[in-house]
Amino acid sequence: MEVERKIKALEAVYAVYDEFARTQAKACSPRCTTCCTTRVTVTTIEAFKVRTALFPGEWSRLSERLSAHAGIKRFRPRLTTNTLAALCAEGGQPPPENEEAPPIPCPLLTEELCSIYALRPFNCRCFTSRVPCAREGTAEVEEFALSLNTVCLQTIEHLDSDGCSGNLLDVLAVMDDERKRAAYAAGTLACGAAGLIGNRPMRVLMLPPEHRARMEPFLRKLREIRV
Repeated sequence: MEVERKIKALEAVYAVYDEFARTQAKACSPRCTTCCTTRVTVTTIEAFKVRTALFPGEWSRLSERLSAHAGIKRFRPRLTTNTLAALCAEGGQPPPENEEAPPIPCPLLTEELCSIYALRPFNCRCFTSRVPCAREGTAEVEEFALSLNTVCLQTIEHLDSDGCSGNLLDVLAVMDDERKRAAYAAGTLACGAAGLIGNRPMRVLMLPPEHRARMEPFLRKLREIRV
């Protein structure tokens, strides 16, 4: 699928989720950055959108931050969401994730504000809490919201199934490379060689039975998105 169509589909998924998010009570507010860490994972289409939507000067500043933090230890996922879903459906056991280091504040924060907030990837967009995380020490999220988060993550990976996933900083660094960015746009980016993991189509929904009825309106909207 051409990358422009992917971006339109991605924006449609965001719109479906944002409509739901507006109905949810949350304690999150500007400069609430407890969950803004180096643990964020993204797909290549999300990073490509960030790279191509920013003005040159904005990207230059972001690129400098990526270079300055290139050597920090960070979480790098071993499995994508759809890979995990397929593995669980087959009764397999996922391998332990490699926790290389404790999470540190996201390098893209500026004075405790996200420098790409309008373009933030879904993993940042969906993580909210009904209680202040800094005060309580943990987030409180409705179980159904977690299920919808997972379904949207699976959908985004599905529409980018010929792309890759990885840590936010790693995928943005790949998009900072003009040759690799062009390869991605052409559908020829080698995920492993770029230090990322390959995406997969969505074959199985990770959806608890008790949430199926309430989820159906959202599933209908997601099915209507043309990819």
